[in-house]
Amino acid sequence: MAEPIEKRLRVLFISDAIASRNGVGSYYADLVDHLADYIDHAELLSPGTEPEDYAHELTFPLPGDPTQRLYLPKVTWIWQRIKAVCPDVIVIPTPGPYGLAGFAMARYLGIPLCAGYHTQYDKLTDIYWTSVLSGFSRFYMKSLNRVLFRFSAVVVGNSGEMIAGARADGAENAEMIGTPAARHFLAPPFAPMSSKFASVCYAGRLALEKNIRDILEAARRLPHIRFIIAGDGPLRAEVEKMADTVPNIEYVGWVSRDGVKQVIDSAEMLLLPSKVEAFGTIALEAMARRRLVLVSENCGILNWPDLAPGVYAMAPDEDLFDAISRISRKSLSERLEKAEIAHQAAAAFNRQTMRQWVDLFAHIAEPARQ
Repeated sequence: MAEPIEKRLRVLFISDAIASRNGVGSYYADLVDHLADYIDHAELLSPGTEPEDYAHELTFPLPGDPTQRLYLPKVTWIWQRIKAVCPDVIVIPTPGPYGLAGFAMARYLGIPLCAGYHTQYDKLTDIYWTSVLSGFSRFYMKSLNRVLFRFSAVVVGNSGEMIAGARADGAENAEMIGTPAARHFLAPPFAPMSSKFASVCYAGRLALEKNIRDILEAARRLPHIRFIIAGDGPLRAEVEKMADTVPNIEYVGWVSRDGVKQVIDSAEMLLLPSKVEAFGTIALEAMARRRLVLVSENCGILNWPDLAPGVYAMAPDEDLFDAISRISRKSLSERLEKAEIAHQAAAAFNRQTMRQWVDLFAHIAEPARQ
């Protein structure tokens, strides 16, 4: 009997997002880890997967946020890995130096492409840059996306809004796909839920689009609830200052993925009140840990009918203080029931997502194999 095509699949991911550092970086690091159970070979090339002096030529800060950087990879290193892996499919999640180098080489070698669309660049440029710079940046990113999308067999995104954006940027074949949860977030032991609603947490970028100031204001108005904040970003100094003056704010700095799990386990509920949030991987991770999750109406996780019942959503006219207060009044049994719904939904969603990715790779690779 012939071996199933997925057992012979070899896939290479080439991304500009630092592995496990932000939402996109965590997404693909977790995906590659899970794919080891399904296909012959999966590998991620991105900043953070190799020593910098070996993989990178230059690095420089992103305009508007010096806490994030762009890395210029050594092209020969990417070329050598492509030739060694001999992938059936190359996935390009980002239109930066890594992604564009991988795109050019895949085109030259005739390797089928899958593009990822995970960041709403137009909304971010409006937040950080002037109207002139924003307009130029939006045109530049749209142009890059059009090139990537034109030559990709499929463009994937993890929310309905991202799929609509991809199609607006020229994607002929766009597919909404799920987000994997890291293995160690799904695995026991799980921290017990406290009988008293006494703590909430946030873990992620400390930036304007995450509505960090709303979290700080809610903390000031809810002195009986402990607010644990983890992460780094352009608003770090503001968070540190508030943590020094507001007793119930605990700022723990940037933490590793294991550290993120500990932060989630130490609180009753995760907060994600973002202005812009394509999906919200951290929300899925908190669901996997049997924690309560509160998200803004802008969070892409609400686009998934199987996940939405496991989270609390802020009403359009509701501020963060009111939303936390509303949930804190729920009984322990109500909170435990919600947390269990969240965990079961996250586990099922992870299995569904992996099956979707494997089927997608098999679909893309089959014509080239024939």
